Amino acid sequence: MTVLFADVAGSVELYSALGDLKAHSRIVHFLQSMTALIERHQGQVVETIGDEIMCAFNNTDSALAAACAIQESTRSERELALDVRVGFHSGLTGVENGHPFGDTVNVAARVAALAKAGQIMLTDYAYQRLSNANKSRTRYFSEVYIKGKRAPYVIHQTLWDQEDGTTMMQRNTTKPVERRLHVNRLYLQYKGTEAKLTEGIELLLGRGEQCGLRVDSEATSRIHATVKCRGGKLVLTDRSSNGTFVKTMSGKRSSDDSELFFHHDEWMTTCNGVISLGKPITKHNTSLIYFRFS
Repeated sequence: MTVLFADVAGSVELYSALGDLKAHSRIVHFLQSMTALIERHQGQVVETIGDEIMCAFNNTDSALAAACAIQESTRSERELALDVRVGFHSGLTGVENGHPFGDTVNVAARVAALAKAGQIMLTDYAYQRLSNANKSRTRYFSEVYIKGKRAPYVIHQTLWDQEDGTTMMQRNTTKPVERRLHVNRLYLQYKGTEAKLTEGIELLLGRGEQCGLRVDSEATSRIHATVKCRGGKLVLTDRSSNGTFVKTMSGKRSSDDSELFFHHDEWMTTCNGVISLGKPITKHNTSLIYFRFS
């Protein structure tokens, strides 16, 4: 099954500009138009959540045709002043009472979130199931790490606007372009323990037994934070009660020699530095985690 999400972009601004009733009326009208286009291309609308539509197709070419038709409709209905983000993914999908669920749905939603207004994004799994004619309408976009996945997904973008003057170089449409990933290795050291992370590997920090780097401190949550090496950067995500403190080492970059605190947030850096889970970084703090790239 191919699962597609179409999300109206700029709806918050529309509500602010027009007020609740007028904005809601425009969005409902547009969602009805999208529903008709999806059904015209043999798709099934599964549900509508706010200003987003989730739908399913048995044929990936039909999903792409529907996505392009939706984007074309934004041009013909410019008085509505709305744009759409579209993303889809193909794969084996669980279905209960006509409602798809599982990994394919989750990935499709993540891909739609990557798209900007007026864009159509799809995974390589969907791309490989397109006809050669439709493959020629796409271009390689990026390799993206999706939450919960260890390996990156190759993402393509469809050039639905035939009036777009962008020139595409011809390439082999049977195999995605291979891109080299960053080779940085991230090292974390806590007391006598050292952990090495390569691209895409995630490490749990905290005092729980399931954590890859256990920090025994009264201020540390059982699962306090996660650390990942992504795109040659440290990606630190706080999930704790007390927050996470970070200090980067002195250097010439603008992000060097910084002291930060964040709570339930994500932070990225290419600097070396030190992390403290739950309490400030001081000379009396014996629970510091040092990180460095190599």
